[in-house]
Amino acid sequence: MHVTEFTRALADRLPGWRHDPTAVPIANDPASARIWDSGPLPYAAFETDSVQRSVLTHHWGLQLYVMPRPHRPGEYLALTMLPANTSHQHVTGLRAPRGIAVPADPVRAAARLRHRLLTDYRLSAPTPIRRSSPGHLQVHIVLDEHRRPRIRTGYVAAVIELLAHGGFRLDPATGECHLPDSLTDREARRRLTISVHRLRLQGFHITIPSPDGPRTYPPHAPTAPRRGQRR
Repeated sequence: MHVTEFTRALADRLPGWRHDPTAVPIANDPASARIWDSGPLPYAAFETDSVQRSVLTHHWGLQLYVMPRPHRPGEYLALTMLPANTSHQHVTGLRAPRGIAVPADPVRAAARLRHRLLTDYRLSAPTPIRRSSPGHLQVHIVLDEHRRPRIRTGYVAAVIELLAHGGFRLDPATGECHLPDSLTDREARRRLTISVHRLRLQGFHITIPSPDGPRTYPPHAPTAPRRGQRR
């Protein structure tokens, strides 16, 4: 079973997880620098061009680096990656949720992930995400060379809003939230506008670059209840 077929089968059995349909050779893969714990993976494995990886992403800002286990054709490796918008400096002093080997059977692999890895990973992720916060309830948006948004935030609630509801993806190489390249510029602007509005309703301060300098958009004021409605 190819690695993308394997991760798709895993995603079907793990609620909240989405598989990346793209397979990438692990040699010179920039996403490998974001592996939090390599588990039983030998470093020498990255010296080959014949092995490919896929990535599973959860809307809490979690990612698993999935690849065939070297010299073990009946196994895959599921390695924890740094949580959304974090770097290795944000996990200093923290115990990493250890990557594990799983059988090539998706049913058994999904069960092993649930029992041995995913809960520990979920509980370990909020601390480094909070450490990466640029400020109280801040969401910073930058524009890439194609004028597409790249978003960093130190709040799990904001990551969930972007990944679960805003149509954003989590870049395995950078840990930034971004929109799919397949969207038109108009659709990308529309989705960004909607996400900014929803984040402001949740109390977040949004900073967006402009030709005149960064612009900050404060949270929306709470809506006063209509007459006759209870608070």
